[in-house]
Amino acid sequence: MLAFAPRATAGVVADRVVVRYVTPETGGAARPRFFTERELAFFARVEALLEQTPLEPNEYPERYVRSAIDRLVARSMLASLMIQRGVEPPELPRLTLEARAELEARLGGAHVLADTMKKEGIEDEELLSFLRDEVRAIYYVDRAIAPILAVTEDSLREAYRSALHPFRGAKFDDVRGKLRRWLVTERLRAAELEFLQGARARIKITTVRAADLGGSGPER
Repeated sequence: MLAFAPRATAGVVADRVVVRYVTPETGGAARPRFFTERELAFFARVEALLEQTPLEPNEYPERYVRSAIDRLVARSMLASLMIQRGVEPPELPRLTLEARAELEARLGGAHVLADTMKKEGIEDEELLSFLRDEVRAIYYVDRAIAPILAVTEDSLREAYRSALHPFRGAKFDDVRGKLRRWLVTERLRAAELEFLQGARARIKITTVRAADLGGSGPER
């Protein structure tokens, strides 16, 4: 289990690398990637909020931490594959802001996202960097694995009627655009896990020991 240190006080945000991962898609052993304690704490809290499970300060159940790691690794791999194509998604800045708005809706509003970022010391540009990778991952999945961007009217109405989306109670025509973005993200989340399962054999994820970025802990 990953143990997080208590958050710093007096306006000082402490951070350390807690996970190192190596995949062929992100550069192999020559270019290991890392997640910091702040990043994992934030995304673990996001995973919990998506299940409507608010966490206490300094509470990070292992299943949410593991879920955050899996999604971040898969998203990083997919985004890297998109970058290797030598093109960016069209209108990346606009789509990144739309991804932020979609995340706000999922969590329960802009104030919930802002509060979660503040608790874990996540700056706005850090979040946007992760969301840019989300957009890249969406476009890679759509172009190379399975179409997820094309949302038919029938599938949109079916999602409106039967899915547990954040827009229940609102009129369909009023939330059509937001619901479409929500559905695309749901498709990405499903594709991420499927992609990760197929790639497990070539992924090396290591818990990094505190104060020793070259050391390693249990591998996955």
